[in-house]
Amino acid sequence: MSGIIKLSERLSYIKACEEPLSADVGIVLGDRYLWVFDVGAVKANAEYIRSFKKPVICVLSHFHQDHIGEIESVDAEKIYLGANTQKYVGQGEAVTDDLYFDDGVKIHIFPLPSSHAKGSIGLEADGYAFLGDGTYSCSKNRKIFYNATLLKDEINRLRSLEAKYFLLSHDEKFVFSRDEVISELDKIYSLRQKDSPYIFLQSNVTD
Repeated sequence: MSGIIKLSERLSYIKACEEPLSADVGIVLGDRYLWVFDVGAVKANAEYIRSFKKPVICVLSHFHQDHIGEIESVDAEKIYLGANTQKYVGQGEAVTDDLYFDDGVKIHIFPLPSSHAKGSIGLEADGYAFLGDGTYSCSKNRKIFYNATLLKDEINRLRSLEAKYFLLSHDEKFVFSRDEVISELDKIYSLRQKDSPYIFLQSNVTD
């Protein structure tokens, strides 16, 4: 397991790693529940989660294996996830609208339009928003691109959040101000071409 970084009295995260590929795992310490955003693909993550000896609620950002790989090891009391992720996990409650909870810390689970993965969701708590890979592009047929409509919807969604900081998985920095994330996405959106549904950033020339 990678290092554990504290963000606030209630929030921390387990850093992502490359070998094996495993996403950052968000931890929100509620009065009753341990809220976990993504579980990664490393068994030590599940062991750490169990060490809190609290009932667990998992929020899975999207269906990629490095984010959901250890879900069976966590023994979650409840799982929130997008409808597309539900197809891969085979259980859990699909999030189709905003959900709000108060567990000593206010928690907001929300659908997140994303070019990276269909049916992405995010979690907002204590001034931070865990976004997983939701702000990233799609890569297909050696092209890197955003869906212009989804990107615009995502920017509007992010602007509606109260969080001051956005947390982006796999990035060494991980913690970004909301302004810098939204500004970067605005710049990408400004590159859209009339009559094209996609915004192409560059070609992936490696096979």
